[in-house]
Amino acid sequence: MQELYQYNTQNDQLIISEYGRSFQNMVKHVCTINEPEKRLKMAEALISVMEILNPSAKNQSDYKQKLWDHLYIISDFKLNVESPYPAPEKTKIHQKPERIPYPSQPIKYRFYGRNLQLMANKAASIESPELKNEFVNLLASFMTNSSKSWNNENLNNQQLAEHLETLSNRQLKINPEELELTIDNNASPMNQNKKKKFFKPNNKFKNNKFKNNNNRK
Repeated sequence: MQELYQYNTQNDQLIISEYGRSFQNMVKHVCTINEPEKRLKMAEALISVMEILNPSAKNQSDYKQKLWDHLYIISDFKLNVESPYPAPEKTKIHQKPERIPYPSQPIKYRFYGRNLQLMANKAASIESPELKNEFVNLLASFMTNSSKSWNNENLNNQQLAEHLETLSNRQLKINPEELELTIDNNASPMNQNKKKKFFKPNNKFKNNKFKNNNNRK
């Protein structure tokens, strides 16, 4: 007995879901055509349908080639036609990207972040004394403003110098008395600007309610 309903779980898996199952079935049918010329015409017709189903592809410079690549992929590389573009290699399509290495270098002060630690190491390699001094003052100013804004903590020059020396693996030798900081007076804790809002009764509504009660007497 033939089943009345056909579920997607019983069908082949969609290769590129953006084009839909009906289009995938059409591609599957084109692959079974024996005449090469007719098969090519049908493939070109499918490309026209793909342009309608995926209009945003026209914004790309090589969109025609990408549509042909999609057609080959949907056919599971079984489509045999003389297309204007070479068929993509199946091994490259299914090749997994290279794994991105996760930074293994530990962060000494997590509340400063990794970028500040990298900049501290960079400051140690600066040869010009004037440029190094300006860069160190810039880092120290950022550290004190950031700590004041996020942790509500005022760091002194001695603490800043110790932190910078630690971040640079003791390559920086800083005299705390020579630090020139640029303090942001607007820096404040995150919750400082959040004022508590209390419900205030509407006196006008209260007075009107009192008058209405008096009128009922």
